[in-house]
Amino acid sequence: MIRIPRWPMATTTYLLGLMHVGLGLYWSSTYQRPSAGIIAAILYLFALSATVLGFRELNIPSWQGLANLLVAALLPRMVEPQVTPEHYGTYATWYIGALGVLLGATALRGQLYFAWGGFLIATAEILLWEGPQNLLLSGWIGLVMLVIIGHAGNLGMRQAQMSIQKATEEVAHATVTAARAETVRATQLKMFSRSIPTVEAMLRKIIAQKGKLSEDDRREALLLESELSDDIMGGDLLTKSIGRAARSARLRGVEVYLIDEGGLAGLEKAEIDELHHKIEDVINHQMTGKVAVRATTSNRWKVSITAYERGSKVPNTDWKF
Repeated sequence: MIRIPRWPMATTTYLLGLMHVGLGLYWSSTYQRPSAGIIAAILYLFALSATVLGFRELNIPSWQGLANLLVAALLPRMVEPQVTPEHYGTYATWYIGALGVLLGATALRGQLYFAWGGFLIATAEILLWEGPQNLLLSGWIGLVMLVIIGHAGNLGMRQAQMSIQKATEEVAHATVTAARAETVRATQLKMFSRSIPTVEAMLRKIIAQKGKLSEDDRREALLLESELSDDIMGGDLLTKSIGRAARSARLRGVEVYLIDEGGLAGLEKAEIDELHHKIEDVINHQMTGKVAVRATTSNRWKVSITAYERGSKVPNTDWKF
């Protein structure tokens, strides 16, 4: 399966997050309690590292999304009481941009509800501590934009993966179809090669008699034509016993058609044996009219057996597997 490389985006996101960690450590010296700022920066670093660098799959687990939401709820409570009003609008409120990176990464990695929940909680706490007048100066615009970008990026990556998966499935289906067609062709060629000596003998007889064949010879030529058709078109539907049953039915005047379009591919041997037994049984019990057996890959059923008595428009056998 094709995979989209994650390291370029992860590296950029992590470096941006580290920048905010650096800002937090630097500006903590202006706080009333510098240790609160340092602890907040360390807590944020752990959450950022797990979200951006951890987990092989695109989507992070729900518990990590919940942990990020809790960090979004805790950081404002830890930092804002330490920031004096004169530092509003400066990098002293570094956590707002930092949460933008963390929650944007949370959204990008599939935990959209936790990302937007963390955004709403952080927004409410920013309003509570700094007031509406400082909201636009605090970096809140960057916070909401990063979450929106993360959300859009997640949708884009999911659609890309779905498109890649669909394309892969289509290629696999085309490969299987081509393999089935090649198998049918090889089987038909093999069966035709077996019939060459018999056909050659009949052609020599026709030439020797200058086309003036007896009734028995004409009947034999018609049977040979039908059996040659079975060899070419019958594929896996044809066995020695079915061939004998078809020959006997044709001698009774029953038309028999065997058409294999690859429908038996992938079936278990027991299922194929059951199908062969059913085909032989229907042919043996048909006294007049015609029997058509078809194996296909284009319908919900694999094999159909339809039999009509002479003059009837309603099948006396209509069986599908």
